[in-house]
Amino acid sequence: MEDWQQCLAPECQTALLLARDTVARHGGYVITAEDFLLALLDAIPAITPFLVRQGVDLDELVRTIQGEQPVVAEVHNDGQLSSQLVYWLSRAREVTPAAWLEWPQLLKVLARDCERLQDRAYVAVLELVQRWPNEPIPAVPADAESVRPIMTDLPWQQLAEDVSVMLATSPNVLAWVHGPAGLGKTSWLQLLTNTPGLEAVMVNARSENDIRACQDRLLICQGAASQQSWPTLILDHTSPSDLLVLLVRTGSALADLLVQWRGPVLLASREQATDRRALRRIARLLGRDVQDYPAPSVSTAQHFAIVLAHQPAIEKRWGIHLSAEALEEAVAGAARHGLTPGSLLQWLKRAAARLDLFARRGSVEGLALSAQQKSLQSQSLLAMAREGDWPPVEPGIKGLEASLAKVDRVWERRYQAGTLRCLQTSDLLAEWPQLSLAEPTSPVHYVGHHEQPQGESTGAGPGNLHS
Repeated sequence: MEDWQQCLAPECQTALLLARDTVARHGGYVITAEDFLLALLDAIPAITPFLVRQGVDLDELVRTIQGEQPVVAEVHNDGQLSSQLVYWLSRAREVTPAAWLEWPQLLKVLARDCERLQDRAYVAVLELVQRWPNEPIPAVPADAESVRPIMTDLPWQQLAEDVSVMLATSPNVLAWVHGPAGLGKTSWLQLLTNTPGLEAVMVNARSENDIRACQDRLLICQGAASQQSWPTLILDHTSPSDLLVLLVRTGSALADLLVQWRGPVLLASREQATDRRALRRIARLLGRDVQDYPAPSVSTAQHFAIVLAHQPAIEKRWGIHLSAEALEEAVAGAARHGLTPGSLLQWLKRAAARLDLFARRGSVEGLALSAQQKSLQSQSLLAMAREGDWPPVEPGIKGLEASLAKVDRVWERRYQAGTLRCLQTSDLLAEWPQLSLAEPTSPVHYVGHHEQPQGESTGAGPGNLHS
């Protein structure tokens, strides 16, 4: 027994001693796997709330354990541990590289890796747990447009270094990185989390599943040695005002998490009018120091690097080619109109999606003319069938046919020239009015061209997708 105790974490050693005393009080001598499992539930307070969050019925678990709990009064091996318990501990020792066996490793091995105990009813109950605290949170699979973050600007790299140093040396800090929507804060967070030596946990503050998973991570941090540093808790897309609303909710799991979290906390969001006051209030509620980091602006070189990085994904998704002239115009337009990288990419994507539709079905003018032509043809057939006094429709049909042929020639010319699926500068400029009207409240799209008519911008003109 003493040899196995040396392999257990302190709290698990306490549970083993508790199991020994409980067995002795009941007149037994050998500690079984069921005795140790019940002792773990009694001795370690963190296990019960974790299992409840994972959907385990505690009453059912205890009943199944007690139903298979024998009282062994004779020694059948060299110590006080039953053969089943020795098997369980040895399997945990084999598959766990850590020096000490923590309770998550013990329960996980019992549920997944102990073949000789798979017929036990309580093992079936433990198999309901989908993820144990010592397992990494599954990464979100990358989609077709996921692009490795590109940061060519020195101020952004310097910001990542400054923040990483602050997080590594200030566990009690509440830091906030803020800037306009679409500036690149989320991509910058990916750069930050790749900093050597920086351990971070990114949580969606509005997702109960994310918060519960982080609470499970909290159990491991609390059980670790005091000299070990806690990871940084990152809340992306969460402003101080948003966080304050989430914290004051009744029974807020996020509030419980932040109160117990002893590592640094980092927020990243756009800035709102009430954020600074909310940040000070949160700092007082949590007893944390505040650090405020405004995000730098984005240079033309950074814009161009971002566009080049996303070009393959855009071309693949819509089956088009982005011409070099269109890319240069997009970057120049971003500088003229004060676009963020996110807005710039949105501009390119909208133009690409519209060009794809044009290549597939022709222009919207052609669709409208074709529908009008079919309507007049139906009207003409109805008049002939009823021999009624209907106004002549043949002139209208011929006029529509001429207009439709003119519109179709535009599609045909681009097809013959090989530019049907090549995004040109004219296609991009034609999309600008639609982009600016789609987000009229965003401050990053305009620089003050108030004299321009609605739907046009300086240097772009009305544009023509089909020219």
